[in-house]
Amino acid sequence: MIVTESRSGRRIVGRLDRGASLLDALLDVCRQRGVRTGEVRAVGSLEIVEVAEYDQARKAWKPGRSFTGGVEILSLTGNVSERNGQLVLHAHAALMRERDNGVEVLGGHVVGARVFALEFVIDAFDDVLLRRGHDPATGLPLWTEAIDQGAERRSAPGSAEPSGAPRADAPAAATATTPAPTPASEPTTWADVARVSEAETELEPEPESADSLEAGDIIMHPTFGRCEVQRIEGGGEFAQVRLRNGRLVRLALDVLQVVRAGTEGGHRVFRARVND
Repeated sequence: MIVTESRSGRRIVGRLDRGASLLDALLDVCRQRGVRTGEVRAVGSLEIVEVAEYDQARKAWKPGRSFTGGVEILSLTGNVSERNGQLVLHAHAALMRERDNGVEVLGGHVVGARVFALEFVIDAFDDVLLRRGHDPATGLPLWTEAIDQGAERRSAPGSAEPSGAPRADAPAAATATTPAPTPASEPTTWADVARVSEAETELEPEPESADSLEAGDIIMHPTFGRCEVQRIEGGGEFAQVRLRNGRLVRLALDVLQVVRAGTEGGHRVFRARVND
């Protein structure tokens, strides 16, 4: 059994364009927003959909069935996690369509679909990372690892960490005593951003360089202001950073251009801008 708890997250809402590939488009949103674990919900309609059923006796998927001509989504739910280092979306849907003899309801595991109109909600669990692996009992790729990324916040400088506490990259213990809740911090406001933008930071000038970001580096972000890198994740795809108010956020580095700008108190400083 895998059980963990998320206490920190975000809610991302949006709409997909007609003709978009449902699964690919939702995964693209997750990558752009740095979502590695989360829940997905959607309403709308599809032009084409393929659904499948799992044969429990044979431990194999039955051939998928495709439906065209338009279907309405009664319910579409799923989750995002990692498998073999890749982001995957596991989704199920209940669907309906009009037939000559009345309304037909169908559904199953979503193999693929093309969007007609769709609005979605993604609840990101920023302090938890779930990974999938082969489950011998069912033959399915189920969650086999739950990593408590909130451990890093509890072990940050200035906070006590008990002897033998799990590392940030270690699976969350199923029988450990519940850690004390992390004190809630005030959300970042545009006033905070304005103050950071107006502040003059004294930097020791250095030549621009394409050095890779590391833990302890400072990023001057156009929206969040001064951020301190806590760690680099996903093979260099994401940076988990701490804002001035103590809040932890994850930045997608593939949409940022960072340039070495100098040093501050022994920390390397990079200026960042969003790629066009």
